[in-house]
Amino acid sequence: MLLRPMVGRASSEIIMGGKMPPFSELRLGGVRRHAMRCCMVAMALAPSAAGALSAQISSARGPVPDREPPSIRVTPENVRFANYLRDLAGPRAVVGVVGGGALQQLRQNDGTEFGQRLAQRATQHAAEMSVRHGLAAVMNRGTDYHYQFCECRGFGARVQHALLETFTDRRADGSRALSVPRIAGSYAGEFAGLAWDHDRSVGGAVGGATLSLGFSALFNIGRELTGLGR
Repeated sequence: MLLRPMVGRASSEIIMGGKMPPFSELRLGGVRRHAMRCCMVAMALAPSAAGALSAQISSARGPVPDREPPSIRVTPENVRFANYLRDLAGPRAVVGVVGGGALQQLRQNDGTEFGQRLAQRATQHAAEMSVRHGLAAVMNRGTDYHYQFCECRGFGARVQHALLETFTDRRADGSRALSVPRIAGSYAGEFAGLAWDHDRSVGGAVGGATLSLGFSALFNIGRELTGLGR
């Protein structure tokens, strides 16, 4: 008895021209909302985990008076994991994701919700950092990506140093090698964004990653020449 009003109402909506969204779109929207919640929860929990790990590392560096020495030791694996959490969800990473999403929302007024834009940026950032730090661990490369200023003089030498800081990594022995983890991470992040932006092509993702690396090189050159952040 209760089904007849509902059927009549649905029939009247169809007759009057209303269309219900297909099941595939409803399912896709649910998946996107679930992914966005997962990204936000991960980025919210990662700083606390990084803080706890940093506290463990700092406590392991020196003995505490009148207490037993801690059992946790500072190892390269602990340092790598702390650096990964910092680059994944540290204050600078959160500001970059939110700020980049806001700028993209202002530039591309295509009707995309700001929450979806943030979820896309967070997905790209998580993919980039995971690939970069994962390859760095496998290839035994350094994961401290803070820019190191050059003590040299001269325009050419300082530009060369800025390019080396952008496209090379430190090995365990202190020598430099092509930064495969950084380059692969940039492309992985752009490809991860294709899951959200279906109108973007693979060529567009490749071009975006290449431009991102180029902008990083220009930014490091400007930083080196001006001494910004020294």
